[in-house]
Amino acid sequence: MSTSSTFGIITKSKLTDLVVTTKKEGNKSITMNLSQLKLNQATLEIRYENAYLLWDRAGHIWSNANSTWAKISMMQAKPMITSFIINDRFEMAVKLDRAHFIDMKPSSGLEEFIENTKQFIDLVSKILDISEYERLGFRLIYSKKFNDKVSAADSLISTKLMKVPEGKHFNIEGSILLPQYSLVWEGKSTAIRALLTARDETIDLAVSPGIEEVSPVHIEKHEFIYDLDYYTLDTVSYGQLNIKEWISQAYHLIKRDSRVFLGG
Repeated sequence: MSTSSTFGIITKSKLTDLVVTTKKEGNKSITMNLSQLKLNQATLEIRYENAYLLWDRAGHIWSNANSTWAKISMMQAKPMITSFIINDRFEMAVKLDRAHFIDMKPSSGLEEFIENTKQFIDLVSKILDISEYERLGFRLIYSKKFNDKVSAADSLISTKLMKVPEGKHFNIEGSILLPQYSLVWEGKSTAIRALLTARDETIDLAVSPGIEEVSPVHIEKHEFIYDLDYYTLDTVSYGQLNIKEWISQAYHLIKRDSRVFLGG
């Protein structure tokens, strides 16, 4: 198998302000840029040839993780998957052919995510004797909340990534709801999958009769979702990879070039 060369950080450049003005919400003009979107989740995933040592060394992974992170609780411990929750914030999972590390409360600079990901990569690769990765992926999920589903849909339509009908069609004169746009932009050694969608979610938590201390919960969420997965196409050697620099470079590119999707 071929291996890729050592990754480094690209030269810093001034980041342009990624601004897009959307349709109006009531009498207000909605302005959306990457810095105003909330970063909900950051993920690093590695894929490799089946690591059958997992069947023998799952306990070793748990022991090392427990000594690396202070507050850790096990989610699953099965022959095909071992997963943990760390500090009520990070999720770590190791499977036969892949492993991932998720930060569910990432900071805008990704400092904690990057530092903990380095420890995760080293732990898994050394215990399972993984020398190269078939795929290395870095995923970010952003969101922006709106008061209603029409405004959330308008925020995506305003990017002009898709052509949408206007007026009356199919004997219906209404509003466009829940639009979705996705693509894969592929180069020679790396690619990015982009998903932009308006999401409508309802959460209902019922309370058993007779319990007066707790009230039922009903939540309606209307959001614009910006989901990016940046990944390698070539095999990557563990020995040549500087994961901190690779994530930093990928994050820089995402911040710099998101304007091509957001419409700015």
